[in-house]
Amino acid sequence: MAWNVPDDWGCYYRKCGYCGSRYHLSEGGCECSGAEIEESQRNYLEHSGYEWDDGEWVKVISYSTHVCRRDHIDGKIKKGDKYRVTVRRYINDESGSSRLCKQKRIITKGKK
Repeated sequence: MAWNVPDDWGCYYRKCGYCGSRYHLSEGGCECSGAEIEESQRNYLEHSGYEWDDGEWVKVISYSTHVCRRDHIDGKIKKGDKYRVTVRRYINDESGSSRLCKQKRIITKGKK
């Protein structure tokens, strides 16, 4: 049985620089998450505390704990609730644009 492959088919294997597994170029690259990081345009961000998340780099910039003194406008956090505010920076790998995302989470409910 003859396979329809060129004679130099074996020359197109590569070794992933991140996990060390071997893959053929026809597969498009290694499927490990580290390979995406290595091929990203801003892989230096990994050494600055950022984590890779589906095409974006993410880092927790700050978090703080508060006790609510009055009801919030959105109605989710009420007076007396203890809550945490977490701020994350997202950097798009392709464009380099960044955005901040603020998240509020209730830790304990206040007395009613």
